[in-house]
Amino acid sequence: MNFFPRMALAAVVLQLGLGHARADRPDLDQSVMVFGGAMVDENMLDAANVFGSDYEDNALIGLGYQVFPYQFGTFSFGLEAGLAGRFGQSTSGEVWGGVVGRHDGVKLGPVRVAPSFTFGLSHVTKSQKGRERDHEQERDGNARTLFYLGPELSLSSDKLPNTEVFWRLHHRSGAWGTLGDMHGGSNANVVGVRYKF
Repeated sequence: MNFFPRMALAAVVLQLGLGHARADRPDLDQSVMVFGGAMVDENMLDAANVFGSDYEDNALIGLGYQVFPYQFGTFSFGLEAGLAGRFGQSTSGEVWGGVVGRHDGVKLGPVRVAPSFTFGLSHVTKSQKGRERDHEQERDGNARTLFYLGPELSLSSDKLPNTEVFWRLHHRSGAWGTLGDMHGGSNANVVGVRYKF
């Protein structure tokens, strides 16, 4: 069985499990988010240096939805889906979806700092001029469908516990040639606001 049928089967199994979880948890944790930022001409690790990165003339604006049907102690697990527009040297659209894990975070006075990580697939209408297109041409690859990684840190306050401000590294990758014969895809440092309900 190749990669895409396995992913489809995993999504169906997970969705069946979510249907059961929803019936058991009417107070399901959900959130919506909006964000924006700039694309980076660096690998993933170097791109995480927000103030020392080499930024491209490309911007990313997006929105997303998360649902967390499973909780184990201070960890929550769920699904994320999102849409983004990519603008600058060229224009393209992106859609992604995946699984997300989140820690409840730590309190630092009146502020809560919480890490999370999203892993899934990302599809774009076309590769973006800049790092992504350059890598696509160098490898004779295809950057349209790649893995999505989204490490994130969020901040919330005691006064507004359902509203978070967050930083995320919006990362697309072929994972050393696994998808599209691509190694790196694109990276963007984004900041956003999330509302939990």
